[in-house]
Amino acid sequence: MNISIVNFDNSVITDLSSSKFFNNIEFLSMTRELDHALYDKALSVLETSDIAVIFIDDHKEGCLKQIARIAKNMINMEIIAAVDLNRSDIGIQALQSGASDFMILPSSASTFDFYINRALERLYLHRHICFNESCYKSRFARSQKNYQQLFNEVPCFIFVQDGDYIITDANRKFEEYFGHHIGEYCFGICKNRDEPCRECPVQKTISDGTNQSSEMEIISSDGVKHIVLCWTAPLRDASGEVTQALVMLTDITEARGLEDHLTSLGFMIGSISHGIKGLLTNLDGGLYLMETGFSTHRMEKVQEGYHMTRDMTARIKKLVLDILYYTKTRTLEWEQVSCRSFMDETFSLTAMKAQKHGIVVDTKFETLVEDDLFEIDRNSLQTALVNILENGIEACIDDKGRYPGKDHTIGFQAKVDREKVVFRIQDNGQGMDKATLKNIFTIFFSSKGNKGTGLGLFIANKVITRHRGEIRVVSTKDRGTKFIIKIPRSVPMTARHPRGMPQ
Repeated sequence: MNISIVNFDNSVITDLSSSKFFNNIEFLSMTRELDHALYDKALSVLETSDIAVIFIDDHKEGCLKQIARIAKNMINMEIIAAVDLNRSDIGIQALQSGASDFMILPSSASTFDFYINRALERLYLHRHICFNESCYKSRFARSQKNYQQLFNEVPCFIFVQDGDYIITDANRKFEEYFGHHIGEYCFGICKNRDEPCRECPVQKTISDGTNQSSEMEIISSDGVKHIVLCWTAPLRDASGEVTQALVMLTDITEARGLEDHLTSLGFMIGSISHGIKGLLTNLDGGLYLMETGFSTHRMEKVQEGYHMTRDMTARIKKLVLDILYYTKTRTLEWEQVSCRSFMDETFSLTAMKAQKHGIVVDTKFETLVEDDLFEIDRNSLQTALVNILENGIEACIDDKGRYPGKDHTIGFQAKVDREKVVFRIQDNGQGMDKATLKNIFTIFFSSKGNKGTGLGLFIANKVITRHRGEIRVVSTKDRGTKFIIKIPRSVPMTARHPRGMPQ
């Protein structure tokens, strides 16, 4: 390793000979007065020699031009400008011309050695840590690969959006749930909307460069709703302008579902305790009537008490089954079932109650295809339809109390086509007003007073939704109610392997 000192008066460094680098120093004179041939020859000496560090004294004219030329032609050399204390501005100009550092004169040998060591450290980094173009490309490629791997492996939905609502990049999980939609509108892919959301946190991030966080609902490509926490971060271009935003969505559907479930359980305990108390009181009354009838040999009292006890026992049983169904999360067990046999079996569970109260049940089955098989979880779907049928029967019973002479009927129909089975359950009972109709699927909502728990229709709606079916209700006060239930004949993948919450 050699050190070249250009245009340098060694008297300005105290005892330069004591420098540990003294034996490596070469002195060279390069002045503007040299003609071009001699100047180029002197420069070629620098280019061909093993010189690592060059000191250039500013006492001679043209030192800044020398620095600029040497820096341009010998990028692997460290250039240090030596400037007088009262000419520190020249040191700044030397840095601007391409020098790596500048040293104030006069100085000592130890200071000289310090500058040499610092220059050698920079030179080591420059030579041993790759800074050439091919190395930059290789390092960039590795960095990009690592970034892409991290981008794809993060267990969240991540995408990049520009100011025109266009998705410009997305990670693997986002594409798994929403498909490959680079170049498409975010609101169409995530929200199934035809226009941007009114308050878009991403646009706010792009407009003012601030991070945003919010909770929202999105809908994946299979029609499943996900509750997500959304975080946005600005992405800037080379000039520092925010042109895009990084969006990270964390799926909290299960957490919110569990939270709602626990909240509902709390409400249920308070609500049902009053219902159970009333049922037990009536049960106790029935037993009292039976006991009185037996003691007085009055069989009509015994019979009255028996019927009351039986009715209360049936209601307690149904209440307990509803609670168990609601509180226990179970995996649906799919099987191929004949729609006709399923309909007959479901009807038989409610026929006796309807006949007891003089309600005519009209059943009708129709198929437009060769077979009537459909894939369902038999027990849960049967529970749902029985709940709806019993609601219709009870609506007719209540209506009989107001209109004793009115004929009441329950219609139970099923129609099978190529894609789905459509069930229609219709009664001509008391019907529902708009407020009741709006809330019939709300948990613990009941229009029956102490007779109802508010679980039956909630569970029915939940079961039909888990089958990826549809349920629609039409009702008119004092005229009756019609339920229309559509169930796919084959199990959709979103029902067989559920993700998030059904829409």
